[in-house]
Formats: sequence, C-alpha cells, structure tokens
Amino acid sequence: MIPELRSGGLVRLHGRAGRRLAWALPAWAVACGALASGALSFSPSVLLRLALILLLVEAGWGTLWGALATTDWAGPLRRWRHWRLGDSLPLLPYAQPDSPAYRFARWLGQLRAWGETVFLPVAGRGLGAATAGLLLSLLVAAAIGPGVVLLTLAAVALMELAVVLDDGQGHPASAWDGVTRLGLPWLVGHLAFAPATLPSLVAAAAFALAVAGRGPGTWIAGQAVAALLFLPLHQPLMVLLLAFLLFPQWLLMVWAGNPVSNWAHRVWPWLAAAMLLVAGAL
Repeated sequence: MIPELRSGGLVRLHGRAGRRLAWALPAWAVACGALASGALSFSPSVLLRLALILLLVEAGWGTLWGALATTDWAGPLRRWRHWRLGDSLPLLPYAQPDSPAYRFARWLGQLRAWGETVFLPVAGRGLGAATAGLLLSLLVAAAIGPGVVLLTLAAVALMELAVVLDDGQGHPASAWDGVTRLGLPWLVGHLAFAPATLPSLVAAAAFALAVAGRGPGTWIAGQAVAALLFLPLHQPLMVLLLAFLLFPQWLLMVWAGNPVSNWAHRVWPWLAAAMLLVAGAL
C-alpha cells in the first residue's frame, strides 16, 4: 500500500522509511491550491494569509487528524459497557438507596473510576491533542474567513466519519489520508484566496485519489484523471506534459516490483511536479 501520510502535523512528525517527501505533501498541496486560485503573490498580506493556512493545515487539522486516527477509542468504550467499579460520589448525601439520585451519583462514581483507570491511560493523550487541534483549527479558520471556517467544519466531520467507519480502532482506511492530507489542503489553499472552481476541485480529488489507494493502480489512475482534466479545457499540451511525468513513474513501478516500499519513495518528486504543473495551468 502507499506509505501512510498521517503525521499529526508538523509539530508531531515521525520519520519513516519511504516518506522522504510525504511529510511535506499537505504544505505542498496548500501552495498548489493557492497557485490554482490565480491570486497568489508575494505581497505581505498574501504571504501572511498563506502562513495562516499552513498553520491551520499542519498544526490544526494535522494534529486533530493524527489524534483521531491513531487513538484506540473503541477499547476503553468496550470496557465501559460492563464497568461496575467505583464508589458513589458524595454529591447527594441524603439520597435514599435505589433512588434516582443515588443511582445517578453511583453512575458518576463509576464514570470517574473508569476515566481514571481505563480511558485516560489509553486515550487521554489523544483526547488532549484532538481538543487542542480542534480549538486551534477553529481559531485560525475564523481569522482567515467564513469560507475556511465552513471547510474546517466539513473537514472535522469527515475525520469523525473516518473514525466511526473504523469503529474507533485507530486504523482508518488509507483512503482517508488522501482526503485529509492532500485533497482538503488543496481546497483550503484555493478557497482562502478565491472561490473554488470545478477544475480545481477535480484536480484536488484526482491527486487525493493518487495517494489514497493501496497500490500503483490508484497512483497512476489519479494522475491520469488530472491529465484528462485538460482535454475539456482545450489544453492538449498539458495532457502530454502530465503523461510525460507519469511514464517514468510507471517504469519505476515495473522495475522495482510489487512491494510498495520498492518504488513509492522514488515517485514522490514526480507527483509534486505534476501537482505544481496542474496548479499553474488552471
């Protein structure tokens, strides 16, 4: 499968073999989305906005996604179903046994005991990181604009959906990495400077497909979709240039053999070049 892109943001990077350029992919996607908007320049205001977007994607979204996607939420919740330990909290000293008030105090005591002995040791760090990432994301998005706030809320919803579909086990499908680490950063990079366009949306989805799959098939297919995007745009030269970039990647995959580790770390530069080429042509 394609090496996982999940890093938890620049503040929580962990190097892995085969990820020489993968760690920089979200920031590169942001830059390409901003370039595709047609409003990118070197003015101080534009550079400040670009810096805020990078902070949002890496320290905000990245930290939130890294925490949600790598924490075992299901394990502690399974133990809670049969949890009966914990003394009643002394909140209601005059409550009669078996009364609703007494049962509620008992439940609170069990919840506290479960949280201290089960949940916090397993998922406490993930919960703290997710909370910090969410708060930072909302604050930075609010500073950029309402459109970015809406996209951030959509990104959070997709991350939560990925966790739910994984049953909270901390191993969501690799396809979600393509969405959260490339597709969404490209879109926010574009949306922060100009309204999103259909060609830019298709390009973001195509490159997200390329890195979201479990083998060379989707890697090639995603970039092929990005190349075919320029046929209805009447830019046949772009189709040829992107095919020219795609051909050596295919050769490397053929020569390296089937294991993804044999070829994946070698083809990132061509993907980055294709993204930049597409962004500049839109």
